[in-house]
Amino acid sequence: MKKIFSIFALGSVMLFGACTNVDPAGDDTPGPGTPEQPAVTPEAPVVPSDFGWSAEAAVALTLESDVQTNVSVYSEEDCKGSSLLVEDALLEAGAARTFNLAVPSGAEKLYVKYPAASGGEGVVALAVNTANGTDAVDYKFPVDVVKSRYEKVPDYQYYYNSGVIMAEDMWPDFSASDADFNDLVVEYDLKTAEVTSPALLPAHGYKEGLFIALDIRGVGSGLTKKAGLQLDFDTSIIKDVTTEVQRKSGQGVFEKVTESGFSIDVDKSQPDKVVILFDGLDKLVNGKHYQTTEGQIEVGKPMLRAYIHIAGAPDRSALLGEESRKQAQAFRDVTSYPQKHDFFLVLKSGVEIHQKGFEPTYHYKNYENDSKGLMSSVPYCSKNNDVWVLRLPVGTPHVYDRVSMFSAYPDLREWIESNGTQKRNWYRNYKDELVPRYW
Repeated sequence: MKKIFSIFALGSVMLFGACTNVDPAGDDTPGPGTPEQPAVTPEAPVVPSDFGWSAEAAVALTLESDVQTNVSVYSEEDCKGSSLLVEDALLEAGAARTFNLAVPSGAEKLYVKYPAASGGEGVVALAVNTANGTDAVDYKFPVDVVKSRYEKVPDYQYYYNSGVIMAEDMWPDFSASDADFNDLVVEYDLKTAEVTSPALLPAHGYKEGLFIALDIRGVGSGLTKKAGLQLDFDTSIIKDVTTEVQRKSGQGVFEKVTESGFSIDVDKSQPDKVVILFDGLDKLVNGKHYQTTEGQIEVGKPMLRAYIHIAGAPDRSALLGEESRKQAQAFRDVTSYPQKHDFFLVLKSGVEIHQKGFEPTYHYKNYENDSKGLMSSVPYCSKNNDVWVLRLPVGTPHVYDRVSMFSAYPDLREWIESNGTQKRNWYRNYKDELVPRYW
């Protein structure tokens, strides 16, 4: 279907050129823009013709237990919240359940935490092979290993998808880019909450739905105006939308932003698309780039956040037939399937720059004209396989202005030239002096 998580290539080699402060699609709005020359021009790797560029793999995880219980799934051995994929998911006794997960391409194992019959919590590590971009993992807990949770099953279960979006503003001519991919840097968290106890639905069903947090980590261009997210979703399910602009000053510490200029628009006028636009990011630049210039990073500065809660019927138990199940499934899927959410950048000119393989929103009418004949048949992918939006695992640092990704990430070249079979966790190895450590 749609190909995502792509990086940038020009035929069989990588090329990097200059960046201007005028968008080639026609925006001549004054602003600092991006610098004219990259600070470091890296050696161009040879790119296999069939290289998929995916920094994420799809894994179908099937779990089964002889007793009713609940499990949580992580992509990292430390089982911390930053790698949490599924939390307190219910396993009915003797019934296999499959979870479709998006995991970093470098993840070699998934870690399933469960209540151990011996007391406390147990963790089982399940090997995955993500070299080909997809895998299926089946596991049945041995008899008498898992503690039964018939008496107390958690009242809620959660599904997560987190990561970092990095975008270039010089679409459609990638040769004009310095490849620092910091013209917009967004940390995102998608979470679906679902009530697992039917008795709680009448009073607590309103707590269900999709929760979205878009944290603006950096803006390295005077052309950047909005951060966008387009969801594939049946909008007839949506009954309520709540939004708030916040500043995140710490884990779980937020304050509402009241000054004018920042806004969140949630457009659900299309039957199968939700378009979210976080406007006002040009205010963050204010004469100089925001948290991307070496020597000008403000350590500990709160990040501007767009918070959105999209909810369905507040009491699914009142829905008829299959409607309750379908509503719950729709919210699970929009979080778990990356092809159902597309992150993008909107310039001051109104030009949209999307992930590879995703169509522009209906707001942007001039894609064909603005692309100047440089695109392939795949949206936002040039005839030379250039792309402008990277989607990377959570915690991946962005780079300073005028530093290419290839300079900052020394394993990136080998990952490319091995056709993704080597250095799949290239994003964990970076040069400290080329990336900000705090933002």
